[in-house]
Amino acid sequence: MNLSVRDVAIRLNVSEKTVYKWLKSGLIPASRIGKSWIVTEESVQSLIQPSSSTAGIQASGYTPANQYSAQQLPLPQHDTASVHADESEHLARFTNILSGAVNQGLLGVLGPRSSDPETSTSIGSSLEDAEGEILLQGIGLREFFGDRGHTAILKQMAAQDRGVQVRAILVNPVSEFARARAVAEDGAQFEDEDRFKAGPLYNDSWRSLNVIASMKREAESRSYFGIDVRFVDHWPSVYLVMTESVAYIETYHFGKPKNNVDGSSIDGLVPMMLFKSQSRYASILRQHFDYIWSGVNPHIKTHSLSEIAEAMQVVV
Repeated sequence: MNLSVRDVAIRLNVSEKTVYKWLKSGLIPASRIGKSWIVTEESVQSLIQPSSSTAGIQASGYTPANQYSAQQLPLPQHDTASVHADESEHLARFTNILSGAVNQGLLGVLGPRSSDPETSTSIGSSLEDAEGEILLQGIGLREFFGDRGHTAILKQMAAQDRGVQVRAILVNPVSEFARARAVAEDGAQFEDEDRFKAGPLYNDSWRSLNVIASMKREAESRSYFGIDVRFVDHWPSVYLVMTESVAYIETYHFGKPKNNVDGSSIDGLVPMMLFKSQSRYASILRQHFDYIWSGVNPHIKTHSLSEIAEAMQVVV
């Protein structure tokens, strides 16, 4: 009769972890198929009553000099019922976390954008496979409309005239919200309008606006690819990249770790959550996106590309 690892642990009054340790060391005679251990009743009996059978231990390569009697087995005093209870509690907690994540449509927890290249790679792969609608929401989305990051993927979509419709919501780069970011990241001196317009964030926005305008012009000559961008006087709750299959979600914040030297305080410092687009959370964020996009709330002003281009003196 074959026994499971749990059965062996009960028979020997030790934890399953200890059983695995003894199996790997060859102390318990057993065979292995793939990742599964095959332990017979006779193997366990040879440990409990070594006089009844020593053939199993000898077959494993152990000489009589290194065989253990039942009294010699290293049975830790702490391997009691309380240890089993603790292990069961940890397993139950782990199972509950996994179950909750799966039920909510969570596919993974990725590293921060600013420090984990695999996160950017994952987003890029999802974009390259995307068809249909793509939703983007962020403060400046420089990695989509700058000179690096995922910009090349969007440009390739346009060049290939893929059946993709991109909608993006960005913060109005001449709004008080954009000024608040400049002050948080670069210092109080950027409260001054002239310094703000000469600062790095404003100039990044100006360059991104030119890229957006170029993409928009190219899209107008395409049959399938399309892009539309709106700018809002509103601080977004999350960074969002959503395709028809997956949604990347990162919370925005003004906090940053102590002793942080790069000045960044708004985004890219916290884990990125990956959800199914059909999950409840992603569906709620889609509703949020559509609500902001619509401009129906009189307290959240929405601006078109042409309005912002005129304010920043960019030709569209």
